[in-house]
Amino acid sequence: MKTFNLEEAAQFLKMNPEGLRRLAASKKIPAGKPGKCWCFLEEDLVNYLRSLYDQPCKVSQGVSNNRREKIWHSVKETISGGSDFLTMEKEYSDLLELQTS
Repeated sequence: MKTFNLEEAAQFLKMNPEGLRRLAASKKIPAGKPGKCWCFLEEDLVNYLRSLYDQPCKVSQGVSNNRREKIWHSVKETISGGSDFLTMEKEYSDLLELQTS
């Protein structure tokens, strides 16, 4: 029975070691921690990978507490520059009928 450390298991699954560590800590993937290091069995990694075959693909978009469910939408907004002050000053002058030179 072949065993992998965290980095080897992450390479085997073609994923980030930190992401794999989180899956192991949350018990979403079988792993043991006999000392200070995570230990993974090849058979468990293969079974985990096969369990993903039935799931629809999720794409991470945006940032939130649950990264896979947050979707960012583009909003067309025009941010005006520094000319707002002059426009506002003219509007006030027109409303108050003030004479400006």
